[in-house]
Amino acid sequence: MADRQRWRPVLFHCPQTGLKVQGLVAEESLGASPGDYETVSCIACSGVHFINPRTGMVLGMSRDN
Repeated sequence: MADRQRWRPVLFHCPQTGLKVQGLVAEESLGASPGDYETVSCIACSGVHFINPRTGMVLGMSRDN
């Protein structure tokens, strides 16, 4: 039987719309190194963003945004 991945929600700000969005990342990625990013589908803009699963930061955005 294949392993089932567990999914955890992550909150981030969509860089296109500025809205706060909830996405899902694999639970195993939460144990990855702090500099790792995961791709997350964005329901606000229908795009894909690179999100740090530990912090919810979008790649290329500063904390001020």
